Amino acid sequence: MVERSERGDEGGPGGEPEAIGQCTECGEVYAVQHEDGDLRPIGTDGVCECGNDVFESVTEL
Repeated sequence: MVERSERGDEGGPGGEPEAIGQCTECGEVYAVQHEDGDLRPIGTDGVCECGNDVFESVTEL
């Protein structure tokens, strides 16, 4: 198996979840990763379906 760093896909939409995050606007819940001091939902382009890009940690995994 190829490591992520070898594939060069850091910052992409995938990855291992580090926490559960909730959108501060609509309350939608996502598996998230910590990125530059913020939470980034996994499997998205970094925003919630409502368009918000701010998430609060609900729980750490």
